Amino acid sequence: MSSLTTDQVALQLERLQGWTLDGNSIIKTYEFASFADVIAFIVRVAFYCEELEYYPTWENTGTLLKVRIGGFDQYEVHGRDIQLAKRMEMANGVIF
Repeated sequence: MSSLTTDQVALQLERLQGWTLDGNSIIKTYEFASFADVIAFIVRVAFYCEELEYYPTWENTGTLLKVRIGGFDQYEVHGRDIQLAKRMEMANGVIF
């Protein structure tokens, strides 16, 4: 598991629209057209999570979904945090 420097994290977050650094985690709030769209997104992303064996924290309220990648017990942002965020963006239709 590779940890990233502050500069590397900043560079990656420039490319990940809406993602911000929160302590040693990265977070984003998605807004969807419907609750069903939120659940469909979670299901799509769940397959990536299983593949990476790495799981975000989800917080859902209606059509909003707040995602936190990186645990509170983690002391820095890791490459796999960014990798999962990119896969989430691809699942949401963003092309890199």
